[in-house]
Amino acid sequence: MRVLLLLLLLATACRAPEAAVPPDVLPRDKFTAILVEAQLIEARTNHELVVAHHSSIPSEQYYADMFKEQGTTKEEFQRSFAFWSGRSADMKSIYEEVLVEISRRKDEQAQ
Repeated sequence: MRVLLLLLLLATACRAPEAAVPPDVLPRDKFTAILVEAQLIEARTNHELVVAHHSSIPSEQYYADMFKEQGTTKEEFQRSFAFWSGRSADMKSIYEEVLVEISRRKDEQAQ
């Protein structure tokens, strides 16, 4: 029993500390909110291409407007995406939150 406890303590002590979010990376909640909006832009763009058959879609402008509204830049978002993508468990959880939020909005619209 002591050996097991000692091994458990050693394993816990030797674990690498969780990396803090660098100052040039968006915090998780802000990144998640922006990712929700980015997914909605992608859905809108796909709809305009496939369903509405628009030949010219200003997707870059949609993103520029969204970044402005969110108070961030494309570069900051890209750095943040790279950072969070490197943390697979966090990224999986973030995408789950994105799906929940999009579903919530869809249900809200249906009412």
